[in-house]
This record gives sequence, C-alpha cells and structure tokens, in this order.
Amino acid sequence: ALASFPGSGNTWLRHMIQQVTGIATGSIFNDSSIYNHGFPGEGYRDDTVIVIKTHKLGLKERKKYQKAVVLIRDPLDAIRSNFNVKGRGHLSHAPYSAYRKRYSEGNLDRTATLACYSISNYWPTFTRQRAIAWYMFYLDWLEFKGPLHVIQYEKLRNDTAHEMQKLLRFLAVPYTQSNMSCMLRNREGDFKRKAVKKLKPFQRFSSNMTKLIES
Repeated sequence: ALASFPGSGNTWLRHMIQQVTGIATGSIFNDSSIYNHGFPGEGYRDDTVIVIKTHKLGLKERKKYQKAVVLIRDPLDAIRSNFNVKGRGHLSHAPYSAYRKRYSEGNLDRTATLACYSISNYWPTFTRQRAIAWYMFYLDWLEFKGPLHVIQYEKLRNDTAHEMQKLLRFLAVPYTQSNMSCMLRNREGDFKRKAVKKLKPFQRFSSNMTKLIES
C-alpha cells in the first residue's frame, strides 16, 4: 500500500517511484486524468504494480496489503491541497467562489462530527472536517501490523534522494545511480500545482482554524 490522506503528494511520490524503478504504480481509484499522464497502472490493484495508492482506512483496507508505505504531510498544506483538488482538479487552485460559498447539507463530510454543523461558511467547515479526518486516517494506518515505512512529505521535498533511497530499500527494489539522477532531473512530473504568491484574506486559515488543526 501507498497510503496517504488526500492532498499529501501520493501521485507525486508515485511518479518518482516509477521514474527510478521503471515499474508502474497502481491505485484503488481509476482516474483517467492520472492514467493519461504517465500512470499506466492506474486502477490496478495486483502484484503487477509496485505500490497501490489508497486514501481509505480501516482494518478491512489494511489487511489487503503485506507492506505499507505511509506518506504524511503537514495537515495545513494537505487540507488546502485537498480543497484545491475538489474545487478545480489536480493542477489548478480552487476558485474564490469555493471559499465563499455557504455550507449546505450536500457539502457535509460524513466522517466529521456534529460539532461541524454549526459553521455556515464552507471553507472553515471543510477545514474542520478534514482536520478530524486527517487525524483519524493516520491514527488508523499507523496500526498496520506488517512492515511499515513512514515518509514525511516535507523531508521528501527537501532531501528527495535520501528519502527515496530509504524507500527503495524498504521495497527491496534495485536501482542504479543513473536511474536516481534521471528521476531527480524530472522529479516534479505533470501533477505540480503552481504556487500562489499571496493568499487573499478569505483564503487563509484563521487563528481558530489553525489552532484546531494543530491541536
């Protein structure tokens, strides 16, 4: 398994694994936009792929895998990335209207608690719901009973070669220095969202939202 909370860089890590090993990565999902951008194993869940992407949790999901790689990203960044994907897809940013729309029953994340219902703005509601979901996801996957390798997204970004070497040792996959160098030259792949230079006030995390996530 390659398990992560949505918005944590799973597709990016899959790209780098494929670049350095030449082996396809799979997914429990079947996203045509990912398949068409260099992921021929998208939708495959068998031993023809080196890892299988999942955002699901629970004992039933964990028991499907012999090994697990768990990718963890700072929840503030993961939640915003997840919001962007839901609002505009993998490569763009959620429109301003997504931050300003009102809460409705259809927007509710069923993993959230009833405490979320009192918030009328969608952005703070989404943040609160996903903060709880982020915590529950990793609490669950860190209970994996087989061989487990944890990767911190920020370390992967800052020291890619070292973190990838550790991952490949865990996966017991051989590679050459030439393969690693080639991967590092093309590490971003096609699913890199352009950074926003400055967020508008309504796009930011309020102090209360930040305290909730950090708690």
